[in-house]
Amino acid sequence: MKFLKPLLLLLVLGVLGAIGFIYSGAYPIGADDAHTKPVYLALETLRERSIAVRTGDISVPALDDSQMLLSGGADYNDMCAGCHLKPGKTESDMSIGLYPKPPNLAMPAGMHGEGQDEHDHGDEKASAARQFWIIKHGLKMTAMPAWGATHDDQRIWAMVAFLQKLPSLTPEQYQILTARGEGDSGMDHADAAPAAAPPSAGDAHGGHGGMDMSQMPMSEAGSATPDAEKAVEAFRSALRAGDRAVLSYWLTDDLLVYEGGGAERSRDEFLALHAGADAAFLKASKVDLLKRVSGSSGDSAWVNSEYRIRGQSSKGRPIDVLSTETILLRKTPQGWRVQHVHWSSQDYAAVAAPSA
Repeated sequence: MKFLKPLLLLLVLGVLGAIGFIYSGAYPIGADDAHTKPVYLALETLRERSIAVRTGDISVPALDDSQMLLSGGADYNDMCAGCHLKPGKTESDMSIGLYPKPPNLAMPAGMHGEGQDEHDHGDEKASAARQFWIIKHGLKMTAMPAWGATHDDQRIWAMVAFLQKLPSLTPEQYQILTARGEGDSGMDHADAAPAAAPPSAGDAHGGHGGMDMSQMPMSEAGSATPDAEKAVEAFRSALRAGDRAVLSYWLTDDLLVYEGGGAERSRDEFLALHAGADAAFLKASKVDLLKRVSGSSGDSAWVNSEYRIRGQSSKGRPIDVLSTETILLRKTPQGWRVQHVHWSSQDYAAVAAPSA
């Protein structure tokens, strides 16, 4: 009992001291003056424990739907990229001035930035649940808003689906996935960003499968259909990367593909059957564009290309062929989309040999 009064006195003095410190204004509250390490660790622990307690019962839906990925990408670009950045950017005017510094979500886990400890990244569902909760409810004292006040759960899950994909995207793929269709502002205010024209996706893996449009031979049709040709390049890049979500975006539902003497008569059939094998073959091959002609009429366009492809067959035999690719495209409200593909090939040496 003799220790009780001193303890109570110390407690009262501590409370009065804390109140005095708060009212003194001595603690620097500016965003350009970092917390002391003990304060930072205390706030971070409080944040993470609070999130963990509230995300344990969240049921994570399937996040591999291509339309979910695309709608989430457009929202991320409008609402999040200014702070959390995009592929190819390491900072923005907004991210430089914020404290704590927002994580660069375009970077892989473990590289989100100084002071950004990783939480639940070893478990995809736990990571997705954490992202969903943060987007919906926001975070105090971080400038992270609670988007749940203006967005329903389905729309927030679409952003989570995009976040799961974001670290693997190139800048070109990011621009493709975040472009909005005509008439789709996505945001609820008048200054929403206008839809961007889908660019060439380039080559997501280096190598020779995706051509730089600036280095491409000019179309014999006078380059009358540059946007259609860009759509073809985006389709080829997604195919070579084996990225089904992006590939699906560039194909019409009624896609018709003639290949190897067979046919796939819908987008779903092509994705389920030959797309995987085509991706593996292109990824392992050297592909050089030799010639391209294109043209358009109204809402239809065609792009005919010749490639030299060097690689190996599925049985390990060396291949050196001249491949002819005919692609028909249809103009949709979202832009040009591939409707028909016809591939055929012949031995390159036989074609290149001079006539007798």
